[in-house]
Amino acid sequence: MDASIDTIPGSKLKAQNVNVFYSEKQALFGVSLDIDEKSVTSFIGPSGCGKSTFLRCFNRMNDVIPSCRVEGRIIMDEVDLNSPNIDPVLLRARVGMVFQKPNPFPKTVYENVAYGPRIHGLAANREEMDFIVEDSLKKAGLWKEVSERLNDEATGLSGGQQQRLCIARAIAIGPDVLLMDEPCSALDPIATSVIEELISDLQNRFTILIVTHSMQQAARVSQKTAYFHLGELIEYGDTKEIFTRPQNEQTEAYISGKIG
Repeated sequence: MDASIDTIPGSKLKAQNVNVFYSEKQALFGVSLDIDEKSVTSFIGPSGCGKSTFLRCFNRMNDVIPSCRVEGRIIMDEVDLNSPNIDPVLLRARVGMVFQKPNPFPKTVYENVAYGPRIHGLAANREEMDFIVEDSLKKAGLWKEVSERLNDEATGLSGGQQQRLCIARAIAIGPDVLLMDEPCSALDPIATSVIEELISDLQNRFTILIVTHSMQQAARVSQKTAYFHLGELIEYGDTKEIFTRPQNEQTEAYISGKIG
């Protein structure tokens, strides 16, 4: 990060009065919240409520959409990520992302994980790269399954293995934050359970934000939950409180299944 950028004291991540527009249509309205370091925060709400749009604000993926405009501040480690001095490519090395559907590169298992470290110059030689690949696959809970298959095409792995490979690829460049956009929606229940256990393990090393359509998943994996509706943040707090004693009638209606 550029040392000349004004810093804002506070927690790991902050959103301050974030508005997002797609052309003239407003998708998010004045969203503000603080996110704890090394924790899991879930974003829940009906389809089209703005939760994925908000998630993408944290690594400026909305920048790649020509019609999209973001207002407000997204702050990480006291630095405004929307500052013109921030290089989005370098930012995305610090804020990794895992998408809804597993999207391994059409390369070997090894090359999938080595891709990011190679681009960012994180390994001086093959030995260092081997260590990064093995360490990332171990952190993603995949090493035992693929240690003898590193030169096989990644597309030959199962869906759940591919998603864990994508997680290994994301963490191989040593990010501070992991964004997960419905990472289990394309997986079967067994693979979903494995990913959820992995998320619990990874929170000791990373700050994790997860968009999920499953309230049960949010309740299982996260410490904090944010409920969105029609582009507005309706309620944000401890996950247990949100699911057992919501303070807002809209949240209670969504949790109880009255609206969806």
